[in-house]
This record gives sequence, structure tokens and C-alpha cells, in this order.
Amino acid sequence: MESDNKEGKLDFSVVLASSVHDMKNSLGVLINHLDEVVDTFEEANHSSSKLLSQLQYEAKRVNNNLIQLLSLYRLENSLYSLNISHAPLYDLIDEVVSQNMALMEYKGISIEIDCPDDLYWFIDRELVAGVLSSTMNNSFRYTKDMLRVSVCEKDSYLCICVEDNGVGYPALMLGGDSGNTRQISFTTGSTGLGLYFSEMVARFHKNKDKEGYISIANGGVLGGGIFCICLP
Repeated sequence: MESDNKEGKLDFSVVLASSVHDMKNSLGVLINHLDEVVDTFEEANHSSSKLLSQLQYEAKRVNNNLIQLLSLYRLENSLYSLNISHAPLYDLIDEVVSQNMALMEYKGISIEIDCPDDLYWFIDRELVAGVLSSTMNNSFRYTKDMLRVSVCEKDSYLCICVEDNGVGYPALMLGGDSGNTRQISFTTGSTGLGLYFSEMVARFHKNKDKEGYISIANGGVLGGGIFCICLP
């Protein structure tokens, strides 16, 4: 007689999600201490402050990736309820930019914000802020020295775009197949996680028969890569 092992079967996704949550918490503590060390070294004008700022950036980038993984798990397993609110877009952009200002100053990156002061939209503020922060952090690695964040209403969609003046997206990613945007690259270390997270966040924003989407292109005002998330 065979025993039924279904109830005792290990759900690896649950174990992975729990492990990621623990790692995120531990990394959060490390980042808080690292922030204090960086501030102290910068005040003392210590020669190692730039190296510590780079470590700070990498730690926050890993932390963002862990948050994205947890968010994806919750979204795909119906464990997350969208918190839609009528949000002021300029305040949202300004908040995310302020959180990354220290790193931009360290890397010598200037930023331009093009967003109407009176533009509001119904969005999940935390998820959209996560997409914007992730996109900006990715742009820090590829831009030469400039970023541009623009927000506008187009064809009944809210479009938030992040542009840089780097070399732009590889031709393979611009082939029109959304799967291409998530391919793994051993050369650059890209896993496509950020774009997949952004795509999921966009798709979860719906209004009647319309659904959010993302797009990537090259060119624009700065001549580099352009990432846009458009929400109905």
C-alpha cells in the first residue's frame, strides 16, 4: 500500500520566499549600519568614503532585487492586494529621486524631471515607486552622466519614462518579443528581473478593458536607453 506524500511535499517556492524575506531583513540591518558609516566617513572627508558609497549602492541594489522577488511571489500567488490611490506624480518622482540623490552625486550623474505639478493618477504608489527606483538604479550602471524622468498623459494612459545618455539597449532586447527583454546575460550580469517585475506591476494596473504595459527603446532626448511604464 503506497502512502500519500502530497501533504508532506515540500513547496520550494514557499521555502525560497521565506529565505528571501530573511535575507532582505538581514541586509536591511546591514544597510542601515552602512549608511551611518558612510555619513561618518563623508563628514571626515575620508579617502575611503567613495569606496563605501559604492558598497552602499551594491547593497541597496541587492536589497531592491530581493524586494522585487518577494513582490513577484506575492503578486503571482494572489497574496498581494493592490493599494490604489489618487497619487500626485511629481511628489512620487521627487521622493524616489531624493532617495537616490547621494548615489547620483557620488557618480556625478545629473537628473532632469519633467512632470506637471498638478498631475494625479490612480496607481499603487508603492509598486510604481519600486519600478521607478529599480529602473533608475539600473540606469546608474549604464548612463554616462545624465538621467531624465518624464511623466505625461497619452491616449488615456499615464506614461512614466526614464532616459539616459548611455549606449542604449542591445538590439536583441528591442526585437519586439517581450521575452527578449528578460534574457539572462553572463556578460553584463543581467537576469531581466527588473523588467519582469516592471511588466507584472504594469499588467496588474487595469481600467475597464485597458491594461498597463512597459516599453523600451533607444534615442529620445538624451540619445540613450528609454524605459517607459504606461498605466491606464
